[in-house]
Order: sequence, then structure tokens, then C-alpha cells
Amino acid sequence: MSQWIWKFGEFEVYHNLLLHNRREQYGYRKPSMWKLYSPDTVVRFRKTVTTAGGEFRVTACGYFDVTVGSDYRSMKKYGGQPLIPLPAGTVEITIVVSNPDAFPCLYVDGVISSDDTWTADDLTADCAPVGTHPHFNAPDILPTLFPFQYEEIRYMAKEVVPDGVLFDFGRETFARVAVTVPNDTTLTVVYGESREEALDREWSVIHLTQDTVHCVLRLAPRAFRYLFVDNPAAEVLAEYEYLPLEQRGSFHCDEDIVNTVWDTAAYTFHLNSREFFLDGIKRDRWVWSADAYQCLFVNRYLFFDKDIEQRTLIALGGKPPMKAHINTIMDYSFFWIISLYEHYTTYGDRNFLEQIAPQMKEIMDFCRRRADSDGFVREQPGDWIFIDWAPMDKTGALCGEQILFAKALECYALLCDVIHADSAGSSQQATALQTSILEHFYDNELGAFVDSYESGQRNVTRHSNILAYLFMPLSDTVKAGIYRDVILNDAVRQITTPYFKFYENQVHCEAGNPHLLETSIREYYGSMLETGATTLYEEYDPTMTGTQHYAMYGNPYEKSLCHAWSASPIYLLGRYRLGVKNIGIAYDSFEVRPMPGNLRTFSGTVPVPGGSVRVEVTDSSVTALSTVAGGTFIVGEQSLPLPPNKSVTLSLF
Repeated sequence: MSQWIWKFGEFEVYHNLLLHNRREQYGYRKPSMWKLYSPDTVVRFRKTVTTAGGEFRVTACGYFDVTVGSDYRSMKKYGGQPLIPLPAGTVEITIVVSNPDAFPCLYVDGVISSDDTWTADDLTADCAPVGTHPHFNAPDILPTLFPFQYEEIRYMAKEVVPDGVLFDFGRETFARVAVTVPNDTTLTVVYGESREEALDREWSVIHLTQDTVHCVLRLAPRAFRYLFVDNPAAEVLAEYEYLPLEQRGSFHCDEDIVNTVWDTAAYTFHLNSREFFLDGIKRDRWVWSADAYQCLFVNRYLFFDKDIEQRTLIALGGKPPMKAHINTIMDYSFFWIISLYEHYTTYGDRNFLEQIAPQMKEIMDFCRRRADSDGFVREQPGDWIFIDWAPMDKTGALCGEQILFAKALECYALLCDVIHADSAGSSQQATALQTSILEHFYDNELGAFVDSYESGQRNVTRHSNILAYLFMPLSDTVKAGIYRDVILNDAVRQITTPYFKFYENQVHCEAGNPHLLETSIREYYGSMLETGATTLYEEYDPTMTGTQHYAMYGNPYEKSLCHAWSASPIYLLGRYRLGVKNIGIAYDSFEVRPMPGNLRTFSGTVPVPGGSVRVEVTDSSVTALSTVAGGTFIVGEQSLPLPPNKSVTLSLF
């Protein structure tokens, strides 16, 4: 079957470009904060075919030129002719497509088809397999249009307020809206994730004033729960815009608050799973590398959708030459390499790895060039040293950055081994860097890693120690000390972002304190829901009250109230409560090691390649059922193979 084809990566580059130019705030369009890449204007598609002869049809996004044959004495040129005769025998087809407005893509059907066996280049003879997708399988299904689906949704309440009317849709959503009024006029529309935001024309992040046409104002899709229109006679119609992802994971227990958090996390994550994994659907609607890293884990336990992961990785990877860190953030470049390794081990897609390998090398080479003579990476002009929204001693080399750099080098070496590429000594560099991190940042007296050894302040944060615990090859003794003296130490500044709660909760579970996961869910996420949240926030401080929960970056409603990185309970409950963990490549071997914690009974399903794993835990036993081979069922000291399609029950005692 024919499919649309394009130069690998250009579909993602194009839609990423559109996405990052849609951000708006306070009545204006906000340009991107980092380098954006554009598709190549002209692409050459090639394939050598052997047929009995016939005719093929060419459809292109752009204008095109067709050549049949490679020998200049016998080749025939057909220009932009859509129907092309093809002689019998073996012949090379060359089609050049130019599209300065979007990206060149091609659809061929008839006696030959366009598919992933074609190659493409940008007229540099650097041919590589094309990009394609089964969805774009007809000439009228254009890859320049992202395939969202739409569903009509209705508001739950309508309230006449001073100067207009307020519509409440009951929960956060992302929808295109049509506002109707009796007569043509100028309307002001204010979007709000909260009621207060929708009623604040000055400080609401998204508001606009436009004229109606034939008594209707049609508005592009945006995020909101509340809509204010400054005309009390206004009515609204809304269509939810979404990516039709299949929810394959599930979790249910005997505690309503945990179930509600899981369901809210799933809805939050689906809203942010669009062209790519977004950070949040209101303020930024951008793609951030460390956000995407966490999204890989949530996706693995909810949708198990390979395509959105690959789109996100391609979009973040950009195009050569690389002149600045991904999202301008040093740690985000490292997370991209680590994410690529996580993606490969999850799906085992070697073809994708080979296709993205040139950009992987470009990014790794860029990072290595910026290391100082001692092997450490330090801030350079244009860099953003992030790790998290928290005070840290960032003097000189920051501990967390070195840990992630070493992990990225380690992952890069492993990925190069898969595709038989030269990693230029990355494995040895990673080992040497890890040794140096221990020598310079681990304080034996404190029993912890300090943020900076160059400042002499010996500042200890949870962040550096959490990253060391998860990403460094540490002895059990060092890990136990970090957990006791830092993670369980209330004197060390607490984590306030769901972003880093993701990592901290992993440490609790890895350290054998799984009950603290439910404590976090009940106290942190549960109290977040008590504020009226229908999706999970970018950041949450339980000591705040009222509208304080909506403020960030110095503005009253700047905080994202629907943020992808807050959906981590999906992963944490699937990974540590249900206990399903990939320990091979594409789950050719995996563990099912449930951790009951202090939940009495729970059950759920975890998607795996080609099937699923179902786990049910009661007061006295654990039952597992896998539809695929490769599993090992572990409960306490009991361990046995998990045969496919056969329920196995083990005692908890």
C-alpha cells in the first residue's frame, strides 16, 4: 500500500516549528526561547524498481520533477506530469519535490508505490531511508496537517457576571471554540484554567479581542476550563481536540484518593500528548527534553505508544549543526541521549536508532566538546543550568550536571554498540567521569554529595543526591547513607515540584520504603486535588492558599495547571506497585515484582509489546497473568517463570 514519504525527520521538524510558533500570552505571540529548525525546501526521492511496465501517478506537497532512468542517454524527464508511463524492466525513479511553505513530501501509486523502501536526500547525495507513517496512506490525507480528532463538548454551567458571561466546562480541556452573538460586534474572550483567571482580563495568560463574522467568532484550539465573553447574550460551542491514543494501562485500589489521583494523572497526560509530549497545554505548549524523559516512563505504563516517543525525540534532536544545548539547558541535552537509550530498550527499534544516529552523534559530540580539561562540564555563555526550580550552589561544576553527563556518555556507548558505530571511547570516559565525581563531590564527613566542590560551601541538596542514587554506580553503603542522611532528613530542603517528586519517589521505592509513595500521593497530590484541580499542576506547595496556587514567574496565573511531568503516579504505581519492569530489550525479559506498600488490595494492567500483564494483589496473595512470554514472577523469596496466558498466584506470606 502506498504511503506519503518525506525526508526522515522533516515531518517532526515542520510540526515542531508550527507548535513553537503558536505560544501566546497577554495578547501577543511569544517567540521561542531556543533555536528552531526548518525543513529542507527541496528533497530528492529515489528508488530502483523492477516491473512489467505500466503507469504510476505522482501527488506531492509542493511542485515536482520526475525522471525515469539514470543513464543520461536513455533517461526520460516528465517534469510535473502527474501520470508517468513506466517501461518494463529495472529502472531508477527520481522525483525532486520543492515546497518552501511546508515540507516536501511525496505520494506515488499505480504500478509502483511510495513506501519506506525509498531514499531521500537534500540534493547532497547523502541518501537515507525516508520517513513515513501508516496513517498517511491516501493522497488526500496530507502529512502537512496533523491528524487530530475532534469531539463536541458542552459547558457544565453558564453564569452571567459583570460585563459578560462565564462558561464552566467542568474540567480542564483543549478545544476550538465558536462564540455566537445576535449581531456582529467586537468580542473580548478570556481563557482561564481557574475561575479567577477567566475573570481577570489584564492578567489572564490568554485573552483576545476580535470581530465576529456573520455573528460568529471562530477561535483556534486552546487550553481552558473557564471562558469569559464580554457579551451576556453570547453562546459557545466547543470541540475537544485530541490525539486518539489507546489507554492500555490501568490501576485501581481500595483507596478513593489514590484512584482519583491516577485517573487525574491519566487525563492530564493525555491532554499533553499531542504532536509531541508537551510540558503544559496552556502557557508554553512547548517540547522540553527533561519533561519528555519523564513522559517516556508514564507513556510506557499508560499508552505504550512508540510513535509519539519517536516524534518527540526527533523534534528535540533538531538538525545539524548543533550550536546550543537542547532547550538551551545543559542537563536537557544529556536527558535526550538517556531518553534515546530508554526508548531503544523499551521498543527494540533498531531501524529508528540507525535513522536518528547521525543526530545522536551530533549532540554527543557537541556535549563532549564543551567539557573542560578535568572532564567536567561548566556553564558557558548561552547555557541554562537548570536541574530543578530550587536553590543550589551552582559555582563552577554542578554535581547534578556531571552525573547526567556521565550517564549520557554511558548510554551513548551502549547505543553505538547496538548499531556497530564507534563511540569514540565514551564508555571509558563515562567511567573516568564517575570516578572523578566521587572524588570531588562526595563528602565523606557529610555522607552525601555536595552541589559544588569549587565554592567550599559544602551545600547539600536532595537533587544532587537523588541523581547520584539513581544514575551513579554507588555501593550499597553509600546509597544507604544518602537515603538516611539526605532523603529522610527533614532538615534538607524539601522538593516542591512534581518534576523532582518523580525522582524522589523512585528513590523511596528503590530503598525499600514503598509505603512513602502512597504518602506522597495522599498528601501531595491529594491536597492538590483539594484546591479544585481537575488536572495536575506544574508545581504545588501545600502551604499556599487560594489564588497563590496559580501564581508563578512573578505573575498571578502563570503556573500551568495541567502539566505532563505531574503525571508520574501512572509510572510509579505501575512500576513499583504492580511491579512490572523491563530488564531486557523490548521486554524479551521482564520482572513482575509487586510491592504492596500499605495498600490492602489493588489491581492493574501494564502494557508490554504484543500484549499486557495483569496483576492483582489481596491481603494474602498476588496473582499475575501475562499474555506474552519472558516474564519472571517474584514475590518475596519466591521466584518462578511466568508462562504466557496462564494465571499464577503466589502467597504474600
